[in-house]
Amino acid sequence: MNHPYGRLSYNKHGGITATIEVMKVPEPRGLSYKKNFNIFINVRTVYMSKSIGIDLGTTNSVAAIKKVHTEIIKNAEGEELTPSCVTLQFKKGLIKFFSKENFVVGRHALEWLKQDPANTVTAVKRLMGRSVNDPEVQKIIKSRRSANSIVTHSRGTENSLAIVLGEKEFTPEQLSAKILEKIHRDCEAYLGDDVEYAVITVPAYFNDKQKHATRTAAALAGIKVQRLLPEPTAAAISFGVDNVENDDARTVLVFDFGGGTFDISVLTISGGQFIEQGKGGNMWMGGEDIDYKLIDYVLSRTSEEYEIEDIHAFINDQETQVKNRFSAELKRVVEQAKIDLSDREKTTVELLGLLKDSDGDLVDIDVDLTRDKFEEIIAPVVEGAMGLVKKLLEQIHFTTDIIDNVLLVGGSSRIPSVIRAVKDIFGEEKVLLHKRPMLAIAEGAAILSHRLSDALECPGCGVQVSQSEKSCPDCGFDLDSHMISHSVYDIIHSAAHDYHICLDNGEKYLLIEKNTPLPCERTERFRLVHKYQKLVNMKFVNMVNDEEESIGDLWLGIDDSMREKLYEKWYEWESGSGEGAKEEDSGEKPFDPESPLSVDVTLRIDENNLVEVAASIVELPDAEISKTLSRGKADEKLFIALEELINETNAGDYDSYETTEITSRTIMIISDINKVIDDHTGEVIEPVYELAQRNIETARKLVSEGITCQSLIYYCEHVLQRFGVLIPPGERERINKKKKHLEDMMLRGTYQENVDAYEALDKVFDKSPMISVLMTLEKAVDLCREHEPARSAKFVGAIHSLTSISDDEGKDAVAAKFEKAMSCLPEARELIAKYDNIKAKIYKGITK
Repeated sequence: MNHPYGRLSYNKHGGITATIEVMKVPEPRGLSYKKNFNIFINVRTVYMSKSIGIDLGTTNSVAAIKKVHTEIIKNAEGEELTPSCVTLQFKKGLIKFFSKENFVVGRHALEWLKQDPANTVTAVKRLMGRSVNDPEVQKIIKSRRSANSIVTHSRGTENSLAIVLGEKEFTPEQLSAKILEKIHRDCEAYLGDDVEYAVITVPAYFNDKQKHATRTAAALAGIKVQRLLPEPTAAAISFGVDNVENDDARTVLVFDFGGGTFDISVLTISGGQFIEQGKGGNMWMGGEDIDYKLIDYVLSRTSEEYEIEDIHAFINDQETQVKNRFSAELKRVVEQAKIDLSDREKTTVELLGLLKDSDGDLVDIDVDLTRDKFEEIIAPVVEGAMGLVKKLLEQIHFTTDIIDNVLLVGGSSRIPSVIRAVKDIFGEEKVLLHKRPMLAIAEGAAILSHRLSDALECPGCGVQVSQSEKSCPDCGFDLDSHMISHSVYDIIHSAAHDYHICLDNGEKYLLIEKNTPLPCERTERFRLVHKYQKLVNMKFVNMVNDEEESIGDLWLGIDDSMREKLYEKWYEWESGSGEGAKEEDSGEKPFDPESPLSVDVTLRIDENNLVEVAASIVELPDAEISKTLSRGKADEKLFIALEELINETNAGDYDSYETTEITSRTIMIISDINKVIDDHTGEVIEPVYELAQRNIETARKLVSEGITCQSLIYYCEHVLQRFGVLIPPGERERINKKKKHLEDMMLRGTYQENVDAYEALDKVFDKSPMISVLMTLEKAVDLCREHEPARSAKFVGAIHSLTSISDDEGKDAVAAKFEKAMSCLPEARELIAKYDNIKAKIYKGITK
């Protein structure tokens, strides 16, 4: 835009690029320069928040930033690596928390592990997006390798978990957020500037729940995520971005063996483009597992030396402080031994003066460990990793000769037997060990973050310029060519797993196949299982390492108003009148009332491998929903409770009135459950949660007592529609008012408020015996039409005789008509008992 003193241009983060010509003019607000000089000053100020790359690791986390060159950002302790360790400290001698939770993160937290392991958490990344029933989580719990208490979250399902610190539950996302908060804070201090955006890396084999958990942790830490970047791709960016020219192409297998996960990705790199050809790995294979294998060996040798029958029970019997310090120190010395054996042939695991036997004699850890023995201990892990490499190549139909280079990253990739095993598969000349294996992933994330930001530093002169500039306005440097040949131009990811939807017959239908390029979207048409079905429950699953894993449910409700509109169109089409009228043979039938409705289900996966699902009823455009899936949190807990209620109803001896009640209330509750989780933070919105939970219990209790509010509302509406003329206007108004109150109570009322509203409306009709008689006869007519049409004439005649009574008729005539109608009641009631009280079912499935 023009400015009285020069040119101003804005970027979307509020930055200003200004060129000011100063000629003894007043100082423009917000821009600084020297007054009263007849000179020209070129002022270029770009105010924008910095963006960084973060490797949120299992053992250690790292942050980096790219300016002209990529730089690792040191933390407040002056170190490049921040231990991914969180502790919650307490007042001395007290159980309760400080008024403000006192979290400590990083190196100091790791040191505190010796003092209070129960309230200090390491390797929390392994628990992100996990279920408490996950076999690997159960191994952690049962092996007692973690001193933390891991439980099902009180506000979640068995598809979630919480870590108890003191007496309070924390999700893995909340604890990961503490690590990210420290990184965020330290980066801002180091850079002397705000940091708002970040590319955060995740294992390539992370599923949707785990990636969503990572985004939630970032949101809680106040970081806006530009991209979730697979760790192997980040490593490849760090390695190859300056080495593959625009006219060249290279296929790279990234072998990322970190502290908590093992990831492999095959990528083709050319001219700044990174195309994922496939990915694989094991989310429970890493340096942590190697450490524990070494710990088992060291303790086994020690038990033999001191003739201790059960070494774990022996350690557990030590004083708490001794036991805690010993466990932390043993993990430290074993990890150091593992590192030492990458460069040496022999080392010693030594831990003296801590353990004592019942006689007070010391039991020292003093175990010699050779590289040969170390390699023998970890051979199953190495063989497993090589098996996964071969499996991935088979899945994507690649042979080893197609791979130009194998890039080893992650701390565990430095182990000599690992390097040898990879070389045995691909050949020695292809295998490259990253010069900075512990830092490579953060560097790659920083490079992509720089590419995604709005401004960059000109490699020619260092001035910040807009990403949209093709050449530097200051020095003329060719930014466009440099970006293509020396930067990340584009990344094409692929789906990490197969994605299925479950059908009513128990079969799974494949929607998106593993290794499909991202982003991708697929829509498939299914059918409901019953023509009167009002609920649709769609279950989605992943196949991970050949195991089925739930990724969530999607619920859709079809209310009465939607169906009424559909039937109106159908009647118009059948009768040849109105908007839905037939046009000779070309008119399209709105729907077939004798067939189930159709549902279009769409599954979308974005470039971050995050899943969103959508569903819509084809014949009912208003019946649709689109959302990310429930992930073991409060919404899923409520949906499971809702499904249990439906299953209980179907298993019980309930008729159509009671199933209608549950169905109607379920449709209302679904709407609330979909609002229980805050979309931004992932936190539970307690009032909505409590309302939905209360409404589920209210529905269960009311139906068990035979109180069917929705049926009474339908009854009331039918009375007013068919026989309203027989009711005085003032009474009709009172009925409508009570009906509206009952509808409101169904939405938000307590159990007792529902009962009171039901009884208040029900009593209105008790005062009108004629209405009761008419409605009984009307019901008989409806059932006759469906089951015994020949019998309906008698009931239709009785209804007509009552509704045709006029004011000038005598008492005898009125009494005769009333007696005729009453004589039909026993037969009407018999018919109702025969056909109206049969067991009914709530349908919610889909079929192909």
